[in-house]
Amino acid sequence: MLKRQNKRLSNRYLLLSLVVALVPLLVFSGLYDTYLNQLVIKISSEQLSTRVATVQNEFQANLRERLYQLDVLADELDNPKIYTLDGAQSLSSELQTLLRIQTDLQNVYGIAFFDEHKQYLWSFPEYAYSQNRYDQSLIYPVTQFEDAGIYGPETYSFDRPSSVLLLKQINTSSFAIENAPYIGIILRFNSLASIPKILGVDGIYTPLLDVPGDRLFDIVGQPVDKDTSINTSYDLLPNWSLKLRQNKDLSSPPSAEMRYWLILLVLFTAAGLLLLHWYISKRLNRQLDKLIDRVESIAAGDLDSPVPLQPGTELKRLTLAIDRMRLQLHHVIQASVEMERQASLGQLAAGLAHDIRNPLTIIRMTIQTLIKRESNPQHNEMLVMVEEEIERVNRVIENLLNFARPTQPKLEKISLLELLEGIRALVNASARKQNVGIALDCDPLLEITADLSHIRQILMNLILNAIQAMPTEGGQITLLGSKKDGQIILSVIDNGKGIPASLMPRVSEPFFTTKSAGTGLGLAICHVLAKSNHAELSIESQENTGTKVQLCFQNDRIEEDKYE
Repeated sequence: MLKRQNKRLSNRYLLLSLVVALVPLLVFSGLYDTYLNQLVIKISSEQLSTRVATVQNEFQANLRERLYQLDVLADELDNPKIYTLDGAQSLSSELQTLLRIQTDLQNVYGIAFFDEHKQYLWSFPEYAYSQNRYDQSLIYPVTQFEDAGIYGPETYSFDRPSSVLLLKQINTSSFAIENAPYIGIILRFNSLASIPKILGVDGIYTPLLDVPGDRLFDIVGQPVDKDTSINTSYDLLPNWSLKLRQNKDLSSPPSAEMRYWLILLVLFTAAGLLLLHWYISKRLNRQLDKLIDRVESIAAGDLDSPVPLQPGTELKRLTLAIDRMRLQLHHVIQASVEMERQASLGQLAAGLAHDIRNPLTIIRMTIQTLIKRESNPQHNEMLVMVEEEIERVNRVIENLLNFARPTQPKLEKISLLELLEGIRALVNASARKQNVGIALDCDPLLEITADLSHIRQILMNLILNAIQAMPTEGGQITLLGSKKDGQIILSVIDNGKGIPASLMPRVSEPFFTTKSAGTGLGLAICHVLAKSNHAELSIESQENTGTKVQLCFQNDRIEEDKYE
């Protein structure tokens, strides 16, 4: 049930995150589409207006350049003989060169000469114009542009390209105003028709040129049917206008295609988020299931197995927190069990010691009296053996009492070197009998504040245990006093048989021993005495290598400046 609730909770959170991610995206896509559509329309309109103005200016600028060209020619060609039917014969070589230069331009076919009645005379080059072409231009209305007239374009023909005649009266002192002839420049019509081509580069509009005679031409000078749908019109000159035909296939704004891409993006994003939700949900549920299973096993009492580490910052922190909780719970339970066990053992030991000690004292006193009165040596020896056994039982009772009710420590300053030397002197005799050497290494300045009898009892127990753990051929015991990280450490190190790894968790349990004549209270009493003196007893051992027991004073009262 807990797992199902957990899955529902994770799914709920992930679906909520999916909604929170998608709703703003959909709203943004709608707003963005509307804004972009309006922006494109606005920009397109502004761009169209700018381009049309450019075309209008360029169209008129082109004609003004041709007018300036006519003014230059009129100044040079002011000889009246030129404006006759045989005027070409009156041209000097210099004037022929000038006309040739002026007609070499790409948008100019030639120069035409007319009399004062606008009758066609001749052209340069000769093939550039003719009376027939001039007559065709006269069919259509003449457009006045500044002080010149625009004739044409002439009727379209497949045989020759269309032209436009820009005709201007000569205004020089060589002619009277009423008798002044005319000079004209013959322009390529498609040079004027191609000016609006910048309006069709994006394909949305097709520019057309509306000329006198209600005729339409495209940008290459080809005629276009008048029934073509025209959307907008702009004036260029009188009788000349710019027409724009909208291309239906390309008339949709650029935002239309972008809108489709935006919709696809939203759909792909939604699909991606759904897949991501499914993947994260699966992974998160799997990781949480493992954590829940482990927490349930901890609740069932399995405090020894570590919690498997889960990937991910938050889950990793949660895993470490659960594992720390497991370790702390394990320590608390162990400490509680140990306290209850020691309390129970202490009460039992105190009761047994009290019940045994009183009759044992009477028996001991009786045996001592019998020894004094017994004259038979054999009987006397037997009584002495009984007294020794009574003494051994009394020592066991003393150990029980020390474990049950350890005396309060009487703190005093102790020199570690003197303490270790005194203990070595006491146990040297027993050590030599088993070929065991005792080495001493201690800084003479090291001191601790503790109960001397307690520390001596702890060290004696540890050294005697080390001697008993030595093989028959003997070994070496090292008594070491050192300082590390502000702590004083007393170490008893031997190279004996060591303690098997399977027995290490139980060596400090009361009444646990591997010796046939042991009571199993030695290390238990050492732990109790160490704790009462604010010290910590730790054991490190490796089988067939040796054992190292350290007594670390956590709250030692050391004057730091003495040892610096």
